[in-house]
Amino acid sequence: MAQSGNNVWKYAVLVLIVGASVEALGFVAGKVLAQQGLLYDPVPAATSYTTYLAERDPLLGWPAPATRGHGEIDATGSRLVPAYPDPATRNCVAIFGDSFTWGEEVSPEDAYGNVLARALGCRVANFGVGGYGTDQALLRYEQLQPEARVIVLGFFSDDIVRDVNQDRAFLNNRSLGLKPRFRVTNGALELVPLPTMTEDQYAHIGTLAATLLPYDYFRPGGPSGLVALRFPFTISAIRALWQYRVRAALRHEASYAEFYRPGNSSGALEVTVAIMRRFVATAKGRGQAPLVLLIPDVKDLEWLRAHGTLPYQPLIDSLSANAVPFVSAAQSLNGYLGAKPPCALYFRCRGSHFRPDGYRELAKVVERAIQERGLLQVHP
Repeated sequence: MAQSGNNVWKYAVLVLIVGASVEALGFVAGKVLAQQGLLYDPVPAATSYTTYLAERDPLLGWPAPATRGHGEIDATGSRLVPAYPDPATRNCVAIFGDSFTWGEEVSPEDAYGNVLARALGCRVANFGVGGYGTDQALLRYEQLQPEARVIVLGFFSDDIVRDVNQDRAFLNNRSLGLKPRFRVTNGALELVPLPTMTEDQYAHIGTLAATLLPYDYFRPGGPSGLVALRFPFTISAIRALWQYRVRAALRHEASYAEFYRPGNSSGALEVTVAIMRRFVATAKGRGQAPLVLLIPDVKDLEWLRAHGTLPYQPLIDSLSANAVPFVSAAQSLNGYLGAKPPCALYFRCRGSHFRPDGYRELAKVVERAIQERGLLQVHP
């Protein structure tokens, strides 16, 4: 009997050792997956949540209003425009969008807005903000009400993902930044405002997201397949293999490609098109000429070369059907590259921005569209 009892304890200890070893491996695997953006496990932010709440823009989330007039941002909220440094100078064009509009990874001199200003011979105000979705770009335009004849809404292909997201950390595990988003309800565009929650609630957002952020498509445990890293870690790591980025990799396509498909459960295409339609209506209502600029990722140019089309072709088709004035930069950029690989246009092959020549070519695309369509002409 004593021997039997000893065996039970031995087996119990063995099971505990094996279980602990498996969980340790699951934890390590989960950390690796989190680094790849396949599992939710945010890195602690450098700024406290309390400070973030006090400084954030109450409508847009970021940038903080206090940044105006500091660093590379002038008093109007535009990035510095070396060609026309005085912000009191009348703008002929104002551009809105994300980091590609801002000109991330290059100086203000090489940002496409400044290059465009030199080409047009008039000031181009640059209101691009890194990490923005199309929703925030639209709201920023409506908020600032810049005086300019032409308003350009820049749209980078991955922005469609941001249009159905409200917590940036769900997408990159790094950023402390909540944002508003839009929904299409009964055919109408409805604003889901910037979320507000307590510090304790945000600290547990991985488990409370379904309640606190019900309209975030990427909330852990939601339809995107994103899961939070928590015990049992092995189960979390296994569940992460059903995440939308994994699905895309298995299909050998860009992670955002499925969001362009009409009828996708996220409704991302419908929301993005509705945002752009509102942009056009708002600009025309202000007596301004709207133009949507479609900016490709390196994966889009690779897909264009391999398949003769773009992952966001459904967006192009929808904009055409809805009479939204737009210009697609992918074909011109591909032509500029010639025999060079698409990566040559970017600082790095994945997750980076244009080199200076890429921004220069982007400026040429916009300049040509403005000139050919006579957008700077004043009509009675």
